[in-house]
Amino acid sequence: MFKKTIAIILCLFLLTACELIKSFTHVHPTTQPGEVLFEDDFSGSPTGWGTLGREGGSIGFEYEGMVITVNLPQYLFWSVNGESFTDAKIDVDAVLLSGPTNDALGVICRFQDNDNYYGFMISHDGYYGIYKMIDGQMVMSSVEGNMNFSEVIRQGGVVNHIQAVCKGDILSLIVNDVLLAEVKDDSFTEGKIGLVAGAYDTPGVKVLFDNLRVTQP
Repeated sequence: MFKKTIAIILCLFLLTACELIKSFTHVHPTTQPGEVLFEDDFSGSPTGWGTLGREGGSIGFEYEGMVITVNLPQYLFWSVNGESFTDAKIDVDAVLLSGPTNDALGVICRFQDNDNYYGFMISHDGYYGIYKMIDGQMVMSSVEGNMNFSEVIRQGGVVNHIQAVCKGDILSLIVNDVLLAEVKDDSFTEGKIGLVAGAYDTPGVKVLFDNLRVTQP
C-alpha cells in the first residue's frame, strides 16, 4: 500500500537521458567535521554545473535556483558538478513548481559515471529511497526493493529539505530533519555530487532546487 514498485523505478532510471558534468575533477582533502566544502545558491553564474535545453526537458537557472524540467514520461535528467568528494553531507531545498506529485527528485553522491553512483530520492506524493547504480543496474536499499512512504515528506508544492550523507560506508537520507533511511555499502568511496529529477507515467515535472551546501560530515 505504501510502496512504489521496483518495476516503475527501474524503468525510470534505465531511461536516463544524460549526464552533465564539467571536464575537470578536483578531490577535496580531508577536513574537519562541519567545514563547508562547497555551496551554491544559484543566484549568480553557474559554478561547475551543466545545463540542458531540448524538446524533452531542460536544466537551467531561474528563480535564483536550479530548475529541472522533465517533459517525457519515465525519464530522468540530472546535472553533476565537477567537484569530487570522499565523505560529504549534501543539503538542498527542493520544491515542485508544476506537474504531477508522482515525480522523483533528489541528490546524487559519489558519481563515477552514468552507470555507477549513489542516489537519494523522494517524491512529492510522499515516497523515499536510497539506491545505487552499479554497472548499469539499479539496486534499491530496502529489503523489498521499493520506495517507502513517509508523512515526513511534505506533499505537493511545498519545500522539502533533503540531506544526503555519504560517510565511509554509511549512506543516510534525512528529510526535514528526520532520518528516513540508512544503509551500509562500500561500492564507491569518492565521486561527484549532483541534483536529479524525473517523471513517471505523467510528464511535465518541474522542480526547483536551491540553497545547496556540501559539508564534511
